[in-house]
Formats: sequence, C-alpha cells, structure tokens
Amino acid sequence: MQALIPSKYKNASGGKRFAHTVFYGLPVPAVAPAEGEGTGSVGMTGAVVSVGAALIVGCGVMIGAALTVGFAVGALVGIETFPLAEQVQPASASRSAITGIKKNRFICASPFGSFSLLCPTHAALYLAARGKICYTARMRACLEFVKTALNEMHASPNRALGQNFCVDGERLKTCVERMALEKNVIEIGPGLGGLTELLLNKGVSVTAIEKDAAMADFLEKSLPHPNLSVETLDAQKFRYAEVEKPFSVVGNLPYYITTPLCTAVLKAQPASFYCMVQKEAADRFFAAPKDCNYGPLSILVQLYYDAETLAQFPPDCFYPSPDVQSVFVGMTKKADAPDVDPKALFAFCTGLLSMRRKTIKNNLKAYKNAANALETLGISPETRAETLSPETFLALYRLL
Repeated sequence: MQALIPSKYKNASGGKRFAHTVFYGLPVPAVAPAEGEGTGSVGMTGAVVSVGAALIVGCGVMIGAALTVGFAVGALVGIETFPLAEQVQPASASRSAITGIKKNRFICASPFGSFSLLCPTHAALYLAARGKICYTARMRACLEFVKTALNEMHASPNRALGQNFCVDGERLKTCVERMALEKNVIEIGPGLGGLTELLLNKGVSVTAIEKDAAMADFLEKSLPHPNLSVETLDAQKFRYAEVEKPFSVVGNLPYYITTPLCTAVLKAQPASFYCMVQKEAADRFFAAPKDCNYGPLSILVQLYYDAETLAQFPPDCFYPSPDVQSVFVGMTKKADAPDVDPKALFAFCTGLLSMRRKTIKNNLKAYKNAANALETLGISPETRAETLSPETFLALYRLL
C-alpha cells in the first residue's frame, strides 16, 4: 500500500518521520521516505494493525446489530419465566433484578433464544416491570429476596424473636446436601423459607413451625407445595415426642432459646438433628469433661448421636448481621445408642451437675446404694461430677 508524503512530514535533516494515511476509513501509520522521494511503504506492523482494527470494527458492528435485533424482538414477543419456585412482585425494576439475571438466579425463556444472554439488563427490567421475576431454589436465601419479601410484607426483622435470615444460599445448600434426612422433617423457624425450599428440593415432607404469624402466612402463600405444611406455633411448645418415627429435625434456631429447644428435641430422639446455632452454644455439644461448657446437653448428645460441624457461618451470612459467629451442626443417631430413656437420664445428669463444686458423694445423698455404685465403678466419693465421662454417667445411672 502506497501513501503520498507531503514534504512537511520529513525531518529537517532529511530523515524519516511518521505520517498517516487512510485505510477503509481508519488512520494508519505510514513511513515517510527520504528527501526527494515521493512515496513511502507501510511496514509489516502497520499492515497487521490495520487488518486487526478492521476486524474489530467489523465484529463490533455485527454485535451491535445483534443487540439491536435482540431489543426489538424481545420487546415484541415478550419474555416469560419458568416458575421453578414462585413468582414474587418486586418492589421496583431494581439493579438487584439485573444482578439476578446475570448470575442466572432468574430463568428466562424467549422465542429469541439468545436474548437473555445478549441483553440481561433489558430482560431483567422487562421482567421486573411485568412482575414476572421468578426466584430459583437458591434465590430465597439471598439478600435480594429477603429485602424484597420484607418490603412486600411491610415488615422488618423481629429482634425479639431472634430473626436473622441466612442470605448465603450456596453455603446453606452445601449443608443441606450433606444431610441424611428421613422422609418426615420438622423445620424450626423457617422464616421466609430459605432453608425450607432447599429441604423440599430433596423430596422430603416438611412441617414448618413458625411463631411469627406474618412469616407463617407469607411462607404458605409464597411457597405452595404439596409436601409443605406450616404451623403457627412456638417451637418450644411443639410436641416432638408425638411425631411418628423416624423423623428428622432441621432449623435455624433462635439463639436465646437454643439450649432448652435443643434439649426438647433431643429428648424426643429424632433420627437426625441439624441446627444452625451460635458457636458458643455449639461448643456445648462437643465439650469434654472438666470443660466449662460440659453439661447435661453435652452428655445427651455424645451418648446418643454422632455430631459434626457442617459449616461455619460468619455474621455477613445473615440479614441483619448478628454480633456472633454461627455454625451449622449435624447430629445423626448412633446405631448403638443406649436403650435408656433420655428424659430420665438428662434429669439424673442435671441433678449431679447442678452443684458443680460439690463432690459426687454429696450430690448422691438421695440414693441409698450410692456408695456401692461408686465402689463398683471405681469412682472416688470425693470426685466431682464434672470430671466424669458421658459413659460413666450412663453406667452410674443404670446402677442407681
């Protein structure tokens, strides 16, 4: 390719300088010839840059045309959603809707199949304007859903009831995938249904116990499912022992009633128990003798269940964020669990540990054969109960 080089582009010394010519409407560098020459040749680098620029512009024009067609077709034919869960009227065509489309949290379908990929922003705004946003299984446990749902209910999290909604759906989903659930599941404190929906996706039947009447009503209306029943009731008053066995219990437990609630559930001996609790409360499940957290609940868990921590949940996994660290604990009943009434055993352990600084001899004054039982087990009368293992408590209970 040749380019005429005016004399003004030459060096005063007659050397070469850079000039520009035009290649398909684009300015392209050309090299000026020496003094007296009328033409110059474009170097190999310039040619490559020229061709590359032309290709980029051509691709840009094609993509722009495709987007234009996408807007037009989308506006004409409309977009519908596949209702994987339920449809929720959004407060507005907000950026959260756009984010949902881009993260595949909303499923869109259109006769123009690539439309939602080419223009997620337009798709989201269109769906939001029509009230057609559909939340997928992971969407309930996310900040967008929680805020939209609370806005629709004209409600805010009730601190008195310990309402902190989990908004980390991925972490929650991982925990649910690890659960060994019976067909019949009791869920404590379902709230807006972030955990409920994941449980239903495993094909189990869920009885959700919710104390907040507004939340219970919202859950029934927004998550209609043949395997879901919602009861407006305080979880502490629910009769777990009357549930047909085998059954599982799952819940994001209110932190202020964790210990009595866990005790009530474990006394009913579910086949498995999965609970989100404050880390300090979870420490009681795993505490060893002599530990300050060691108590009747520790003994009950360790004798009857295999317990493990499924995941850690820092404060930013919840809305609103609590001032504590949380953990999801899983408990599955041991195949060789003792055939002893857990209620009676719990009461026995509570009595021995009620005065932790007293010797076991003093705590067993009500039992006539206490001395013989201690001698049989090789326990010194001066031993404190807090130093005994769960297995020793069980053996002592059987002898007394």
